[in-house]
Amino acid sequence: MTALCEVRREEPGALATLSLGVERALGRLGAPGRDVVFACIGTDRSTGDALGPLVGQRLLRLGFPARSVVGTLEEPLHALNLRDRMLPVLERPDRPLVVAVDAALGPSTGVGTVHLRSGGLLPGQGVGKDLPQVGELAITATVNIQAGAMDVQILQSTRLFVVQELAEMIGVACWWGHRSLARGAGAERPRAVAV
Repeated sequence: MTALCEVRREEPGALATLSLGVERALGRLGAPGRDVVFACIGTDRSTGDALGPLVGQRLLRLGFPARSVVGTLEEPLHALNLRDRMLPVLERPDRPLVVAVDAALGPSTGVGTVHLRSGGLLPGQGVGKDLPQVGELAITATVNIQAGAMDVQILQSTRLFVVQELAEMIGVACWWGHRSLARGAGAERPRAVAV
């Protein structure tokens, strides 16, 4: 699957590029005419896998309503509750646009890279889990190297600094992209709040 947008965390302008990519992708998929829900997948029990919940936490702090964010540090969205937590979202009469956010493992040259792709993602695929596809749009961040049978241990020993920096960039880019799109369409947008 081809990336709609790909940025590296340390590149100048990465946040602006990702924000614009999110704005354009949401626009192509019908937002702001559709509600947008962020499915922030992962758990706070593994440093590398905490990317999704950290993004969810950031989105709430930036002013997204709780019904638009599934998966936070307080209430993570993970393998054991994914189906149960996402079913009510998918059964809403307005059928919201779901943006899936998750951590990824990859080559050492890709660590720190964020990918925005059309189509959903298969959470847990990298660590051998068989879970349903989530989302119409996917944002993944490569948090560490892929090591085959050692992937679970690699996720648990990932540096929190890298994960936190990537989560901050993704959260702000999603907020800014959604806000810019809503502003351009004259729709009500999430408010920024002090954090």
